[in-house]
Amino acid sequence: MRIIGLAFVCLSQSFLCLSQILNIDKTDTDAYVHKAAWNGSISAGMEIDKQKTTLFDASNFLDGSLQKFHEFYVLSAANRFTYNGPNDFLNAGYIHLRWRHNYKNKWHSESYLQYQWDDGRGILHRYLLGENIRYNLWRSHKWELSVATGLMYEDEIWNYTAVDSSKIPLNHPNVHSSHIKSNNYIKWDTKLSPNSNLAFTVYYQALFNHFARPRIATNLDFNVAVSKHFLFALKFNSLYDDAPVVPIFKFYYNFSYNVVYKF
Repeated sequence: MRIIGLAFVCLSQSFLCLSQILNIDKTDTDAYVHKAAWNGSISAGMEIDKQKTTLFDASNFLDGSLQKFHEFYVLSAANRFTYNGPNDFLNAGYIHLRWRHNYKNKWHSESYLQYQWDDGRGILHRYLLGENIRYNLWRSHKWELSVATGLMYEDEIWNYTAVDSSKIPLNHPNVHSSHIKSNNYIKWDTKLSPNSNLAFTVYYQALFNHFARPRIATNLDFNVAVSKHFLFALKFNSLYDDAPVVPIFKFYYNFSYNVVYKF
């Protein structure tokens, strides 16, 4: 039933931030309910990120979630595109699906699928398939602290777009990388006031034979509701990759300011 559920959501929804590690999670409802509960949002805003150069641009996000008794599905997607003359100056996005089974239990499973691309950083494609065990350390009606650990399969193809010219080899075909990695994170989510929320997440991903050379990411999300359907959201993502696939800068950050419509 879990496999059928994942396949159904993947096939029935097609949607097109853009850090290499994505913070895809939703706050669940107060109690299990048999009736399906749908939530969603569409947002647009300004993006600023830093890799080889600092880029300013607009982006669009689409998020949705479905809760039905013990099952919690989250679908998130984004697209960011700028056309500059004959060349694509920036083209990035992702599609991510996450499934939490028995999501209110102290221990519960978390499955996810992801497809991602980022021409500005040189990611032609990135596929992810993973499974976590998540533990709710503390939980109240105002805040939550959770940790998770698991395995993920990662398949990437990179080019040298974001590499400094002095580091590009004479012959530089695209680089293909595929590995099974450890995926770990800790998340703190709190309701600062009746109309504002703050969430902070830290990720640690690494190969098992090079565990001391990780990819570490942070995600900070702050949003303020200004009406029943509209809110303002600020997001800051940072990434440090100790062993990048191609010799790009090891540190990367992304900042976005968005106006969100909830439905």
